[in-house]
Amino acid sequence: MITSPDMSRFTSQVRYRGTLRFDSAHRIGRSQSLAADTTKLPILRTVDNRPYIPGSSLKGAWRSYTESIMRTVQAQTGMQDNLACLSVSMPDERSPAHAVDNGRCLTIREVQELKKQYSSHDPTGTQLQKLDKVLRQNTCLICRVFGSQWLASKVFIKDLYIIDETFVRTEIRDGVGIDRDAGRAADSYKYDYEIVPAGTGFKVEIVIENASEIELGLLMLGLEAFRRGDIMLGGAKSRGLGWCQLTPTWSNCHYMTSENLLDSLLGDKKPQLDEEVVKKWLATFVAGIREEAHDA
Repeated sequence: MITSPDMSRFTSQVRYRGTLRFDSAHRIGRSQSLAADTTKLPILRTVDNRPYIPGSSLKGAWRSYTESIMRTVQAQTGMQDNLACLSVSMPDERSPAHAVDNGRCLTIREVQELKKQYSSHDPTGTQLQKLDKVLRQNTCLICRVFGSQWLASKVFIKDLYIIDETFVRTEIRDGVGIDRDAGRAADSYKYDYEIVPAGTGFKVEIVIENASEIELGLLMLGLEAFRRGDIMLGGAKSRGLGWCQLTPTWSNCHYMTSENLLDSLLGDKKPQLDEEVVKKWLATFVAGIREEAHDA
């Protein structure tokens, strides 16, 4: 079983900062506008009318990519089988597909039963500690790190605000619905939508709390994919939108542990995170998810 530190005390904290720059146009839309002088499909904006990216959008794309990789990896011989659950399973019962996957995550009903089992009056908090341990042991690695309905996420992402010098204005593009049977544009189905042009950059700040080195390696797997430009962000991706690349600002990335906590909080110099540390976490992750590590 891969160990997963709880949130009852400080274990570690990573602050990962950088820039997300788009190689293509992108759009993250909001609810349809009814105003006569605007596009019907506007983008999301701040109160000062500038485009921004919600932290949840980045986290969703990050988690989705990592889940797909882990589902593939855990199906291979010699790998542990609790890396990612079937996220579309029913909340109160296991689907046949989920049962085949050994039920890597608990159902809502099972969580409720466990809470009843460990709900006896306990001033010392021992029962709650046992409950937390059981929940973590029966939850897949992805849900332990990114969060689930019964476990808090260890990943916190600030909204991404645009870098002023990279942005001039948005653009409006035309779209048309296709009649698949006729093989041409559908009658009376033309629309337009707003996009943010290519070249715009956004500030990224991610905080990771109390993750083990294996969990940090899992998270870096997704961030390295963003660095390579393998993950698209936003809507209309099949039309060529959303291609982006993440560039970390290593001089402003930090990694605190319980050993250097006081020095980090009281001193002027914080322990810096760099590519060598990330490579170490990735290596620890690869070694830790193998079945022989589980057996040991």
